Amino acid sequence: MNAKDIANLHWFCQSVQSGGFAAASLQNKVSAPTLSRAVAHLEDKLGEKLIHRNAKQFQLTAAGEEYYQRFSGIFGQLDEQWQLLNNSQPMLTGDIHVSCPEPFADYFLQKIAISFMQQHPGVNVHITFASDTQRFFEDQIDLAVVTTPTQTPHLVQRRLFESPLSLAASPSYISTFGQPDSVEQLQQHHLLAVNTMPYWELKQDNRLLKVPVKPKYSVNSLRLTIQAAKAGVGICLLPSAVLDEFVKKGELVVILPEVHCPSGNAYIVWVDRKLISARVVAFRDSIFKHMENPNEFLSSIGQ
Repeated sequence: MNAKDIANLHWFCQSVQSGGFAAASLQNKVSAPTLSRAVAHLEDKLGEKLIHRNAKQFQLTAAGEEYYQRFSGIFGQLDEQWQLLNNSQPMLTGDIHVSCPEPFADYFLQKIAISFMQQHPGVNVHITFASDTQRFFEDQIDLAVVTTPTQTPHLVQRRLFESPLSLAASPSYISTFGQPDSVEQLQQHHLLAVNTMPYWELKQDNRLLKVPVKPKYSVNSLRLTIQAAKAGVGICLLPSAVLDEFVKKGELVVILPEVHCPSGNAYIVWVDRKLISARVVAFRDSIFKHMENPNEFLSSIGQ
């Protein structure tokens, strides 16, 4: 095996890890045709087909699966050793790209980013709004804060916090439309959706019920959902720590308080088996540290 074979094997593993040449191209800043040629040369050298590929398909063959399983871990170990050396450097520099839902930036992440850049003047932080990881590779994201577990392959996630949820509506909505007496009656009311969750899983009288969410109004922003609820648009599902503040002010009322609602979760996501720069590791750890008391962040949304 020569240096060219090692390079081609590396690009093969990177392409598989990213789920295709296009995603690997964005992640590694190498053109997709270059990656495709590297894999083709590797296949010629080995005399075996490693990937079935066309415009709509990128699937490992049995041989490709074996080569990936044997060699991806070796490249991962090299990345880890490189990262250890990189983390030992005294100065952090470069860009960090983060995606998160809007409230996280409003009430939490922006403060951390500003403080982090003050401590490390050579670092630039770029935040975009998203609640999932669908465009993680396309947008070259380093860290993502999401509210539903990621289904994107080759990503690592760790729970940031868990928060109980409650049903709520404004006094004006209740005055106009009344209150539901059961979970089943929720389907007769106007519902507000803050994400793409297809149903609410609620428990009443030891019965687990799934309420299909066909929203009267949906917006991918907790802050705007709260505003809509306060304006009397409909019933929403909010973190209890957020709702408490609005209940105290008389702006919202708890609906069906005896019903057990699911918990809301937030996760932080990064790329598996990838060289994670020291600056990204430091920023990620700063997020973990500042989120040790999530109720403080959640209650601030209601203030």
